[in-house]
Amino acid sequence: MILHSLFCPSANYYRIIARNPEVQINLNARFDKRQKEVHRMVIADVRGAVELTVPIAKPYGKTWGETRISQHGHWNRTMWTALESAYGRTPYFEFYADDFRPLLADRNDFGTVTELNAQFDSVIRHCLQLPIEGIEPANMEVNSQPPYWQIRQDKLGFIPNLSILDLIFNLGPEALIYLLQWH
Repeated sequence: MILHSLFCPSANYYRIIARNPEVQINLNARFDKRQKEVHRMVIADVRGAVELTVPIAKPYGKTWGETRISQHGHWNRTMWTALESAYGRTPYFEFYADDFRPLLADRNDFGTVTELNAQFDSVIRHCLQLPIEGIEPANMEVNSQPPYWQIRQDKLGFIPNLSILDLIFNLGPEALIYLLQWH
């Protein structure tokens, strides 16, 4: 099975990976500006679901593997601040923060979209204790996502289809168990 390279995708993406060890990630999918999920994740803060976007540079490449990340502004700092604000009080943020912080540290070149996605994918797989192999369009069947504990669930209700980071920061080591039990 082949999946598109996505930036911190939903838990469903990693549910598919957890259940299919042969999954590979397509790093050379054709560039399509309408595919926002390739460089955008959805998190939950005090207002509900919020989209965080990695800016892409012009001229665009023919594939996502040739499309570079923009060096404009300090998007990486803004993204890290948003993650700290949204998840800083979750049970496992402090435990995993040092794994993710270096990926958004200031640097002169973030490379291509798929390179950054692969870096995040590697850390996410490590946190979930999944194999870190298989970097290379599949039907991502979406089954209704069962609720899991979210820090603001009492005020906002359960918010499905957030970035896998929401699951990791809220459930920690139990995130893989959740993925494997999701039918």
